[in-house]
This record gives sequence, C-alpha cells and structure tokens, in this order.
Amino acid sequence: MGTISAEIVTRTWQAMSQFNVDNAVDFTNEMAEEQPVILAYLVALDDMPFNQPEKELIHYLGIVVWQIMKQSPKRLLKVTRKKLNRAERANLESLDFLASDTEADFVSATQFMLEKYEEPEVLGYLIEALMDEEEYEASGDVPIRDEYRGLALIHLKIALDAFLDSLR
Repeated sequence: MGTISAEIVTRTWQAMSQFNVDNAVDFTNEMAEEQPVILAYLVALDDMPFNQPEKELIHYLGIVVWQIMKQSPKRLLKVTRKKLNRAERANLESLDFLASDTEADFVSATQFMLEKYEEPEVLGYLIEALMDEEEYEASGDVPIRDEYRGLALIHLKIALDAFLDSLR
C-alpha cells in the first residue's frame, strides 16, 4: 500500500523531537528554499482560530511530514500552488465530516480516512500526534482543542496530499 514504512515515520519524528528552537529556525529556512508553497500555507494558518501553541504544533507537524516525505523512495519535487489548490479542494469536502465535537466521532472519521490512504503510516502519525494528550498532561497543555482537531488534521492532510502529488 504505502511506500513509507512505519519505521521511517517513527525514526523521523523521534529524531525531529530531539531538536531545539535553533534547529526549528534552520528547518524553517530550509523549507523556505525547498518547499516555499507549503511553508507559506502553514504560515497562512495564522488567520485560523488556532491559539499560538496550536499554530506552533501544526507548523512543527508540517515540518516533520516534509522530512518524512523527503525519505520517500520517489523524488519529492517542489509543491506548486496548483497542486496545493487541488489538495485544498479535495480536502475541504472532508472538513464537515471531521468537524465534530466528540473524540469518538473524530476517531471514527480518521479511521475511515486511513483505510484507503496512499501513505497510511504518515497520515497515522499526524492523527496520533493530534490525539496524543498523554505527552502534554504533565504541563497541563492540550495539543489541539477538541473542536479544532479536525480542522488541524485537514490542513496538515492538505499539505501531505500536495507532497504526495509532488512525488516522481
């Protein structure tokens, strides 16, 4: 099914989690050069109802997905605005489906999405990262408020779909 293994996904996000703020600036600068359309898209989410920690998490997850996609056996080309627009159109239809208030509805909708997805391990990572509250419980932070998880997932999936469309 998918071409990127669970091992690659796990190894990449674990490596990324070891980096500090200085590394984040380096990755952002590198992304500005290699994937400017996706970086601009992630930055444009400032107009969304996300709070600052949510925006930072979405930006971070976007960078992790980019790093994962760079390890595809296929070559990752620059995402064009046309490919991003195509991914947006395809995913906006899913937004109502994922815009539920309950965690059970969100889980059900995401499981359905995973069943037929081209890169289920990568999408699964995004879903897990958005749902994993255990990591944040000690600090009292919630990664993404329940009412915005679907919105965050759709925006990250748009970026992932645009990356997939840019593999050759």
